[in-house]
Amino acid sequence: MAQRTRNPYIGAIIAIIMIGFGSFRFYDYFVNGADIPTWRLLIAGALILYGLFVAYTIISQQNNG
Repeated sequence: MAQRTRNPYIGAIIAIIMIGFGSFRFYDYFVNGADIPTWRLLIAGALILYGLFVAYTIISQQNNG
């Protein structure tokens, strides 16, 4: 099965948005003391992890060729 290639520009935009939104949720909860439910914090953590995964795939794709 061929490895799917990802558009690096769209992937970078998606990664920045996901990491930024998740980080904002954590910042709002831990620094500002906002009352955010646990399930939203879990979604924020998942968004950060997915953004890091997309960023990693873009970096590894550029290193391979």
